[in-house]
Amino acid sequence: FYILYADIDKFDPTQYKLEYDKLPVMDKWILSRLNSLIKQTDSDLENYRITESARAIQDFVDELSNWYVRRCRERFWAKDMPQDKINAYMTLYTALVEICKAAAPMIPFMTEEIYLNLVCSIDKNAPESIHLCDFPEVNEEWIDEELEKNMQLLLKIVVSGRACRNSANIKNRQPIGQMFIKANETLPEYYVSIIEDELNVKK
Repeated sequence: FYILYADIDKFDPTQYKLEYDKLPVMDKWILSRLNSLIKQTDSDLENYRITESARAIQDFVDELSNWYVRRCRERFWAKDMPQDKINAYMTLYTALVEICKAAAPMIPFMTEEIYLNLVCSIDKNAPESIHLCDFPEVNEEWIDEELEKNMQLLLKIVVSGRACRNSANIKNRQPIGQMFIKANETLPEYYVSIIEDELNVKK
């Protein structure tokens, strides 16, 4: 997905900087997840918890492709190069490169292929192999546990909502007037609007 649109737009990440303060919630969430994952993977590998680290990476890649990219894809379709589109490109690029570095000890050949394509093809000063790169460092400032918790709850609600639609045999393109969720806490309006959009619910 990234390469397809970066080629069309002739986007060069070396010409831009990831400006965290300018990022929308979705970008901040995936960067928080990325840094939480790096922290967890580093600790797991240090303590020989190989299966746990592999599973955590798999979960992150699933969320990156099936949630982040799907929710943000229209930002990549914008005309020209507005700031929001730059933010989306830089966030996705950063996530892809860093997750490859974190996964390199376990999937050496695939991560090398992706790294050569994403990094070495545009940055002649970069290490010539992913296996010559340092393991990613955690940026603690980008970890937002509250944001991750809210998004996790949102994802759980969306999955449950889809299951309810399926069991009632109501297709997602058919709007529903109201949906009730039994929970111990309430989500901020931003997340509620995503649920309404994802499940095609008016309220």
